[in-house]
Amino acid sequence: MNRPILSFPNQWHWYSIIALFFALSFFQSCTKDAASNASGEPLIQTPREAYFSALDSNGLANTQMAKAWQEAGISSLSDSVLVDAPFQETGYFRAEEPAAHVYRMQLLEGELLQMGLTTMPDSILFFLDLFRIEATDSTTHYRHLFNAENYQTDSLSYEVTEAGIYLLRIQPELLATCRYTLQLIVQPVYGMFPVSGKGNRDIWSFWGDPRDGGRRSHQGIDIFARRGTPVVAAMDGVVRSVRNRGLGGKQVWLSDPQRNQSLYYAHLDSQLVNEGQQVQAGDTLGLVGNTGNARNTRPHLHFGIYRRGRGAIDPHPFVAFQSNDLPTVTADTSRLGQFGRVSRYNTTLQAAPHPRSEILASLDRYLPLEIVAASKFWYRVRTAAGQSGYLPVGRVDRTDNSIRTIKPSMLVELLNEPKPDAVPIGKVAAEEALAVVGQNGEFQLVRDENGMLGWLPTSVH
Repeated sequence: MNRPILSFPNQWHWYSIIALFFALSFFQSCTKDAASNASGEPLIQTPREAYFSALDSNGLANTQMAKAWQEAGISSLSDSVLVDAPFQETGYFRAEEPAAHVYRMQLLEGELLQMGLTTMPDSILFFLDLFRIEATDSTTHYRHLFNAENYQTDSLSYEVTEAGIYLLRIQPELLATCRYTLQLIVQPVYGMFPVSGKGNRDIWSFWGDPRDGGRRSHQGIDIFARRGTPVVAAMDGVVRSVRNRGLGGKQVWLSDPQRNQSLYYAHLDSQLVNEGQQVQAGDTLGLVGNTGNARNTRPHLHFGIYRRGRGAIDPHPFVAFQSNDLPTVTADTSRLGQFGRVSRYNTTLQAAPHPRSEILASLDRYLPLEIVAASKFWYRVRTAAGQSGYLPVGRVDRTDNSIRTIKPSMLVELLNEPKPDAVPIGKVAAEEALAVVGQNGEFQLVRDENGMLGWLPTSVH
């Protein structure tokens, strides 16, 4: 069944697409490694930038579709879609409409973002780029931090060194019709919890909690355990200091030169390492106690991190483990790339696949939508205006059944978009029966007797 192009400004003629396809295929066979980093030298351009530069050098960058592909990658960064790890989504791209999908995440210093992108077919070239938003009062800057090498998107990781809002953008090469499945998991940078056999639930006091009646704040986390429970190295390192003094009582300091910081273990009952000793993650450093100013509290480990030049930083994200259980996609993925319509009144477009997420817009009943991805029991949809967001699967009807039937009294043209200046894509004879399958303001989406979809003003009855 033919479909309208809801959000793309021009109707592509298939002979233009075919010509560009053969030109692009020849270009790729000659420049397949143009964007790679096989030499090991730092990239001057990201693989996506190098790909577009190669298009330009081969005379393809000035085509309308190539320009639209480039613009889609830029404009997608302003998308409002939000996700929380663990996250899994299956999405769809179609060749005739260049697009890019962006995933917005709030990440903390000390977290490790693990990314996996599988594609079908797996021969499609995908570009994966990570940005951090750096906003000022007047501008928003997207700082590029990380990119995947060509054909290397199945297992990637990025250590977060600054808390903020991060954007993960994925985009296939030109003229690619394909599916993808994206998986996101967030875990701590340090792979070992500081107290043996304990976990997040045993942290009873957090960074910033008031101390001494509010005169100071807690500069670490307290992990409660029985006296004598082993305290272990959260990472491979060198014991910098072994002390018994001050507020911390019996202490061990473990050096992390890679991050220019030291791990602080305090209130120990006993210390079992020596200064200068090399340890591996999981090695015992001492035993839980309540020495120092903790003598009147239950035994626990005070765990802190001190960064050179900054002082104490929040250690929680560095050691707090999160769930690895990826949510199963139960939404019908056979509908990806198809069009649906809003099924009910008072339907809200959500920023995330969660009922309590930010509301992006209120959608009218019968509004046509393109289904671009599926996550759990939600669809990621795109409106004709180009706005993306999530709807529960029950709020997205199929367009197989008509809302009503109309018969124009004169010859009319079907349009590719719900706009007065949209491109005509076909003609409908007078008195031909048209099934109305959706409505967007002053325009209605109709299907003719041959199954062709297009837009008409609602004034056409």
